[in-house]
Amino acid sequence: MDTMRKGQRWVLDAFLSVGGLDVLHPDAGALFEQIGYDSTDIKRVFAPVKAGSMLPACWSAAAREIEQRALHWENRGFATTAKRMYERAALLYARTHYSVLADDPRRTRYLNKVVQSFEKVIELATHPIERVVLPFEGKQLHGILETPIGAKGVPCVVMLPGMDMFKEDWHKVIEQRILPRGWAGFSLDGPGQGESLTKGLKMTLDNYDRAISTVIDWLSSNPAIDPSRIVIMGSSMGSWWATRAAAVEPRIAAIAANMSNLGDKFVLLNQAQPSFMAGLMFMTGITDPLEIQALSKQMLLDDIAPNVTIPYLIVTGENDELTTIDATIDVYERLKGPKELWIYQHEFHPIGPQSDEWINASLDWLGAALAGKFPSGHEARTFITKGGEYIDGTGEPTWWNP
Repeated sequence: MDTMRKGQRWVLDAFLSVGGLDVLHPDAGALFEQIGYDSTDIKRVFAPVKAGSMLPACWSAAAREIEQRALHWENRGFATTAKRMYERAALLYARTHYSVLADDPRRTRYLNKVVQSFEKVIELATHPIERVVLPFEGKQLHGILETPIGAKGVPCVVMLPGMDMFKEDWHKVIEQRILPRGWAGFSLDGPGQGESLTKGLKMTLDNYDRAISTVIDWLSSNPAIDPSRIVIMGSSMGSWWATRAAAVEPRIAAIAANMSNLGDKFVLLNQAQPSFMAGLMFMTGITDPLEIQALSKQMLLDDIAPNVTIPYLIVTGENDELTTIDATIDVYERLKGPKELWIYQHEFHPIGPQSDEWINASLDWLGAALAGKFPSGHEARTFITKGGEYIDGTGEPTWWNP
């Protein structure tokens, strides 16, 4: 028996060759565009791909081209154009970096290119951006803080990426959707993610909880941030980490769990594409497939969710391929604070076609939570159809009840 699921990878390769990005996550391209990727870059990367092993080279080729264009416009003094090109290059280099799932010199080389490209973004930006490095349990946490000009005592949204995302993914959302609200944004590479992982910080069952507290300690000491108005937007596995942290960290004011992955991890490791098992093994440093399965059985929120009493929003797709709608509803029902559940009909994990909507609406919801608009006992469930109907009630898919 192939306990690492390597024998299934030929199936993924075959579908990648004909289906591109949508094979990894249906409609993910729509979400990628909303968070700052250029659609032409994505098309160029996936056009020649016949197997997953080709992806690092294809991401890298696109990154080098965009970086070259950025240098041209920078040399001409066209700062806005150069900044946008460096943003694209940083994301493409970060995807190359992410694609190397090993403690490998190539991963470090591409991390250096991510940092180099994003340093150019910082240099050319018109608002303050700070790369943050925090000591943490013998290693380091890496993050990015972006603030409005002249910020003093403003709310801050902590952006938690998923297991196949990284802090640079959230720069455009912070710049275009968070800063205009007068808020700050902090994006984190936690244990097992991005730059923190490449520099040796592996994920354990509970060290992400402590990492978030470390981040809040630092934010609370920053005069730009109001420590009483720190909220979290956790996406994908970021929703799971946020929930665990909220049960033990009283300084989190509210949570929006988008593309949520709150149920047990059986689907993620045993039914989803095999790259998720490989990813979780690299994130944790676990090399035994049986050991990673044992860890996954501990990754439950059954006893943790009842300890979460702050305002909490769940946004999910009806057909999420990494979890089940029943598991999501089960966790939702265990939460004890003000809460809402939004289920998008016929949408998959990225909730791609509606990503412009749910990103903005989640931020609006967090703003309402900070304004005290959700009293104790507030509870609402909404099923959102493909036709734009917002059906309040049980939140259950309409076909469940003939």
